[in-house]
Amino acid sequence: MIEIAKLKSKDYTKIDYQVADILQWEFPVNQFDAIVSIATVHHLPLENLLPNLQAALKPGGKVVILDLLEHQNIQDRMSDFLAVPLNLMFETFRNRHIKQLPQATAVMKQHIRTDKYLTLWQAQQIYSKLLKGAKVRKHLFWRYSVVWQKFLAIP
Repeated sequence: MIEIAKLKSKDYTKIDYQVADILQWEFPVNQFDAIVSIATVHHLPLENLLPNLQAALKPGGKVVILDLLEHQNIQDRMSDFLAVPLNLMFETFRNRHIKQLPQATAVMKQHIRTDKYLTLWQAQQIYSKLLKGAKVRKHLFWRYSVVWQKFLAIP
């Protein structure tokens, strides 16, 4: 995936890709303009990760997270009446009827059975505690987003 990302972003010379264990990596201080995570943080201890992300951002930099949610209440379950058929339509359109390999389907089913996701309430509690002023929003397709901007340094 990194090689594909490098190819697609070759015109952007200031992007640097690394493969590393984020829990073991020595975060540089005030280094990044933006840190983005898609469907990853549910695998990680947020209490350890978020302070490192916060420190690694330059003043004015942003953390943007998109991750998966656990159902919290009956309203969440009712949203499935819209989300499930729309998700199937988008998958069909995007994949143009290309079927996944059985091995990939089996791995994904196992992954879904063992993963633990936050409820929206839990996400709001954790992010508001560790990233003051973070905006947490629920989205369709069992997702939530977090956007947090580090305060600019006052001269």
